[in-house]
Amino acid sequence: MSKRLTRLLWVSVIGAALSLPVAAQIPLPPQPSLEIHIGHTRPPRLRSERRGRRPDRYSIWIRGFWDLQGDQWIWVPGRWERPRDRHARWIAPRYHREYGGWRYAPGHWSNERIVEGEDYRRWRDEHRHGRQGDRDHDRDHHRDHERR
Repeated sequence: MSKRLTRLLWVSVIGAALSLPVAAQIPLPPQPSLEIHIGHTRPPRLRSERRGRRPDRYSIWIRGFWDLQGDQWIWVPGRWERPRDRHARWIAPRYHREYGGWRYAPGHWSNERIVEGEDYRRWRDEHRHGRQGDRDHDRDHHRDHERR
C-alpha cells in the first residue's frame, strides 16, 4: 500500500511539473496598468457582450472595456472575477475629454491605487496654461455626460 501511494504521489508531482510550461503558454488578455493616461483619439464604442454563467456567489461581472496601450485602444473582454479583498468593489474605467485629448483612468478595485502616468502629466502641464476656454468646455462636457 505504501509503495502504491508513493508511486501515485511521484506521478502527480511529475505530471504537475510537466504541465507548467503548457499553462504558461495559455494567452491571457492584457492587464491594464494602474496609471492615468491620455489618448489622442476617442475610445471606440463599448462592445455588446454576453455574460457566461456566474462561477460562484463571490464573483462579480466586470464588463469589457477599452484599455489604452501606447496610442491604441485595446479591447479587454468582460469576465467574472473574485475580489482579492471581500470588501473591495470594482470601479469601472473612466474616459473623458480633456484639453483636446481623452483622459483614461483604468478600471480597478477600490483597494488599488491609480496614479498619473508620465504621458498624462506632460500632456496636462503642456495644455493647462492659458487654456481656460478649453477647461470650461471640458468641465461643461463632463457635467453633461454625468447628467445622462
